[in-house]
Amino acid sequence: MKRNRRTILVPYSGSSSENEEEILPLPPPVKKRRLPALASHLMPATPLDDPSKHQGRTRAIPHVEGQWAAHVYVSLVLRGALRGIVERAVSIAKQEVAGVRLLGGADSDPNPDSVAAVRELHISLTRPFFLRAHQKEEMKRAVRNAAKAHPPFTASFAAFSDLTNDEHTRTFLCMEVGAGHGELRALSDTLTPTLLSFHQKEYYEQPRFHASFAWVLLEHSPQPTTPSETLEPPIPLPPSPSLGDRPSEDTSLFPTVPRLPETTIPVLNAGLGSQLKGSAGVFEVGEVRIRIGKDVFSWELSG
Repeated sequence: MKRNRRTILVPYSGSSSENEEEILPLPPPVKKRRLPALASHLMPATPLDDPSKHQGRTRAIPHVEGQWAAHVYVSLVLRGALRGIVERAVSIAKQEVAGVRLLGGADSDPNPDSVAAVRELHISLTRPFFLRAHQKEEMKRAVRNAAKAHPPFTASFAAFSDLTNDEHTRTFLCMEVGAGHGELRALSDTLTPTLLSFHQKEYYEQPRFHASFAWVLLEHSPQPTTPSETLEPPIPLPPSPSLGDRPSEDTSLFPTVPRLPETTIPVLNAGLGSQLKGSAGVFEVGEVRIRIGKDVFSWELSG
């Protein structure tokens, strides 16, 4: 049986210019040009870690651009009888242990002999912490609100003590607060929600509020026998951006010790403790401060 073949005719458009599209070749891809390197003199300066300029301390955490070290504290003006007590305490401590350095002494002087240049001491309400640019105002607002929520109060020192920082690199000689501890704790606790929202550590679970006046570098990282504290940075210098430090390897200018002698604190309390617990150790707390980088902001207590 023979099948019929059918032919399918496909219409073909003419060559009219209206129906024709001109096909052009694609242009070659544009090569991306690498920008020239920024001139060295235009590059932002990276802070150099020179232990000789910072009493033997070196950064434990690298500097991060756009990040500011901060901490909240109560300022204590050092004057009158209290200044005399601190001067004698430093003198006694230097006889007990080598390498005692005054907290707040100039970094250019590795072993200051007098507290005459120290204007104030700090009682910390937070650990040192980091802030980003967008967090500054919120943290300042939290400190301002804390100040508005608490009234002024009277506090006093109870005894000399020693506390070691979180990195176990320095031991500090302190005057520990007795009366007023509860009020300071209330101020500190008010700041906790904001710190936690920034993923920062709150203050210690069992805080020991204190004013540090001297410190010594430790040879290694001993395990503390008492709860450690991170203490306020030297005054009037801003806190280290590292929030920590390590002893310098060069111990010729900055001697280190394995630990503070066990006799140092008992000797201080035996010789000066009664004066510290007297009228000389009484002070008024009327404002709270925050240092962000080199800037300090303060608000009066008014609750």
